[in-house]
Amino acid sequence: MNKILFPTDGSAYSEHAARMTGEFLEAWPNATGVVLYVTVKENYAYDFATEAVDRYEKELSKHIEKKIMEGVLQPWKDRLEYNHQISHQSQTICHVAQTEEVDLIILGSHGRGVFDRVLVGSVAQGVLHRSEIPVLIVKK
Repeated sequence: MNKILFPTDGSAYSEHAARMTGEFLEAWPNATGVVLYVTVKENYAYDFATEAVDRYEKELSKHIEKKIMEGVLQPWKDRLEYNHQISHQSQTICHVAQTEEVDLIILGSHGRGVFDRVLVGSVAQGVLHRSEIPVLIVKK
């Protein structure tokens, strides 16, 4: 194991995946990791207040980076890089995984039911079906 990708949205579900990422980094002391936060521009707020949403997302990204790098994954922060992308979540996660040549994607899941996935989709499900790289989905 050389490299791990940990996509996060800053939620409690992501924190469980962050702890699992830490366990993998502990088990493989030479492994490095990429913490990825993806901003989705596919919402209606961008149509009305692009600059305000951009500022908000930039601040949120900084908050998530600090929360992860100084929190759960602090013991390994010298082996991690933080990456913020603006695009479609599951496609971007898979693209970054391939570009960074990671060995594993560790992703939190909200654990929504079938009805919720039909209405809002699931990033974890999208990554699982798109990725050519192994995916570990962590549920609470």
